[in-house]
Amino acid sequence: MKKQLSRKIKNFEAKEKEGSYGDWRKEFCGRYRDLLIQIRNNSHNALIETLASKDERITCQKGCTHCCFHYVTVSIAHGIVIVDYLYSNRALLKQFLDNYEKWARKGFHISESLDRTRTQAQSSSMAIDRVVSATRPLSERYFEMNIQCPFLVDNKCLVYHLRPTICSGHYAVSSPNWCTATSQQEPVIHQLIPSDEDLSEMMSLVDPRLLLHELTLATMIYKLLTEGSSSVINAMVG
Repeated sequence: MKKQLSRKIKNFEAKEKEGSYGDWRKEFCGRYRDLLIQIRNNSHNALIETLASKDERITCQKGCTHCCFHYVTVSIAHGIVIVDYLYSNRALLKQFLDNYEKWARKGFHISESLDRTRTQAQSSSMAIDRVVSATRPLSERYFEMNIQCPFLVDNKCLVYHLRPTICSGHYAVSSPNWCTATSQQEPVIHQLIPSDEDLSEMMSLVDPRLLLHELTLATMIYKLLTEGSSSVINAMVG
C-alpha cells in the first residue's frame, strides 16, 4: 500500500513539474516563499514596536507546541508551496505521510465537519466573524481532543519557515501555561496583521480564489500530494 502511494505521489509530482504549468509553479513557489518571509518580518516588527510601547513582550518560546494542536487551515496557494518543499525533501515527505495516518485516525472526521461548515458558510457569503462563530464549537472540540499536527516532530515543525499564517500570526504575551487546554486562564493573544501593501502584493501573485479557498492543513497537503493541484483546484474553485 505504501509503495503504491509513493508511486502515485511521484506520478503527480512529475505532472506538476511539466510544461508551462511546471514553469509557472516553480516561479510562483519561489516568489511566494520570499513574500511570506517579508510579510512575517514586517508584521512581527510592527507587533514588537506596539508591545514595547505598552511594556509588553512576546512570551512564546522555542519548544512550545500548544498551537500545534489547534484546528489549522491553509489555502490552496499556500498548500502548493508546502508540497513543493516536500517534493525536494523526501525524508520530510515520508515523515508527513507516516504522521498523516495517525492524524487521520483521530482528526479526519472532525476536521471534515469543520471544512464542510466553513465551505458552506463561505459559499453563502457569510461574514468572516459569523464563519468563526459557526465553527468555534467544533474547533474548540478539536483542540480538546489533543490532535497533533502531522508536521510536528520532536516538538519541532517540519515546515516551520513555510508554516500557515494562522500558525505564524499568533503570539502570546501572557504566561505560556495559559495556552494549555486545561488552563482556567484565558491567554492573551496578539494576531499579526499584514499591511495593505503586503496583502496587495500577495494577491497579485496568483488568482485570489486560490488564496481564499482553504481546507484543514493535513487534508489540503494530502490531497495535493495524492490528487494533484489541478484536481483540487477544480473541485474547490471550479
